[in-house]
Amino acid sequence: MGNPRYAFVFPGQGSQYVGMGAELRAASPLLDRTLRRAGQLTGQDVAGAMLRGPEERLADTVNTQLSVFAVSVALHEAVTERGLRPVAVAGHSLGEYAALVAGGWLELDDALIAVARRAKAMRACCARTEGAMAAVLGLRPEALVRLAADGPADAVVANANSPKQSVISGTADAVAKLGELALERGASAVIPLTVDGAFHSPLMGEAEERLLPLVAELPLKKGRIPIVSSVSGEVVTDPRTYRALLARQITSPVRWADVMVRLRGLSVGAFAEVGPGKVLRGLFRHLDRRIPVVGVGSFADCLEITGTAAGTASAVAERAA
Repeated sequence: MGNPRYAFVFPGQGSQYVGMGAELRAASPLLDRTLRRAGQLTGQDVAGAMLRGPEERLADTVNTQLSVFAVSVALHEAVTERGLRPVAVAGHSLGEYAALVAGGWLELDDALIAVARRAKAMRACCARTEGAMAAVLGLRPEALVRLAADGPADAVVANANSPKQSVISGTADAVAKLGELALERGASAVIPLTVDGAFHSPLMGEAEERLLPLVAELPLKKGRIPIVSSVSGEVVTDPRTYRALLARQITSPVRWADVMVRLRGLSVGAFAEVGPGKVLRGLFRHLDRRIPVVGVGSFADCLEITGTAAGTASAVAERAA
């Protein structure tokens, strides 16, 4: 058997942890450069929040989004420098900006400016608008969408993550009521999330409006690598189409279950979650536990995956099990 054809997927907000990227800094100068630039753009010590914490400081939306983005793109560079390149890319919400860089659709500095503006707009919106989110387990996303359509007016399905997990978003009361309805319809659990606001819901409309001028001028170009949009769940080949999707990303649901299915249809042999945490690996296993999916969250992982890639697809599947 030959080398597996990898799709790289990039995580979003919520995958961060204090100390992430510490080992990577010694191996990739890109991480330090990106973090310094992030500090210049925001006036915040993003590197300090990421490396030293405390957790509450890293949880600030601006620090979170910029640090997750910086680590993800630096890990991607470390892997590709060692000869492993993806045949497709996708990102979960914020992770979509790392995917755009990885796929050659957007230059790093332009993506960094966009992420900084995006994070600031979302933080400002959250400060003025009450919001909450909760994970719903054990109920298929399409069933939850139907329930939300007839449920509280101010709650929506924000993330259709997998056949077994979704996230609801809206006002605190509406999210609590929709969660109760989900439990009555067979959900195994509803878990409140620690977030600043109601991401991927109409309550984030102000942030989306503030970001529209930037998205309109974003220098997107046709990438080297196919990308699957988290807004549509489809492969996008045209920068104009991608710009239109990106313009409504903040209020639109994340169709990650559709993204995973679409990626599998691109003759992908294995998947790598490039960035901190392991959320996306878990979601792939909800879809099909036989899917070979590995994590690239450290420089040691970069060395391991590039070494494994010189072997066989079955070796990758064995590591992913």
